[in-house]
Amino acid sequence: MLADAERLLSLIWGDRLARQVLVVMLGMTLAIILVFVLSGIWDDRLALAEIVHRNFHLSRDLSLAENFNHGLGFVTAFLLLASALTVRSRAFWFLTMLYGFVWLDDSARYHERFAKKLGHALDLPARFGLEPQDFGELLAWSIAAAVLAVVFLWSWAGRRRGDSGVLLLISPCFALLVFCGVVIDMMHKWVPGSLNTLFQVIEDGGEMIAVTLSAALALGILRHVEAYYAGFEAPSG
Repeated sequence: MLADAERLLSLIWGDRLARQVLVVMLGMTLAIILVFVLSGIWDDRLALAEIVHRNFHLSRDLSLAENFNHGLGFVTAFLLLASALTVRSRAFWFLTMLYGFVWLDDSARYHERFAKKLGHALDLPARFGLEPQDFGELLAWSIAAAVLAVVFLWSWAGRRRGDSGVLLLISPCFALLVFCGVVIDMMHKWVPGSLNTLFQVIEDGGEMIAVTLSAALALGILRHVEAYYAGFEAPSG
């Protein structure tokens, strides 16, 4: 499994275009985060800085940063779908659904909207510094995770050689996304206002970096997916 992931990573890292795309995409993501942080230093003193800070805000709906992240999520799901159609692997169908949900959750605000309905329907409590909305979000994510777990089990039951390497290679990107989007998001509720900007950078900036890495990795995988799986086929003769 680890050897398969290393072989796939070697194919991707040896691709000059894949490396260049990674550098450009990661550079753009880091630039957006940096502009948000720097403009926030003067946003209460300069009108231009306030406008820039508002439009590059990592947490504000329909900001440039959020729309950029929506686009990256869609691109990731689309590239994984292309790999699924290329090699017909169940692992890629699962990953397409996984990142399709990431895009849907981010762009349509699934967990926020569903959490509000769950909070009212189930009369969720406010405990441990968390509001009913927070518990609703955790429940909404749990429901989505249960559905995706079923798809994962289906893909794992019908896995082919090489699938585990693909899943292992992508898993750190998704783990970072979950850590920032769920764990840090819940921790954010408990921190004082003086640390708000720091946690926005860690939470939303971390999510952006995770999706950026996922998109670049999905492109590299698509470019080499046939060669990767061909390496597991028995030689003829």
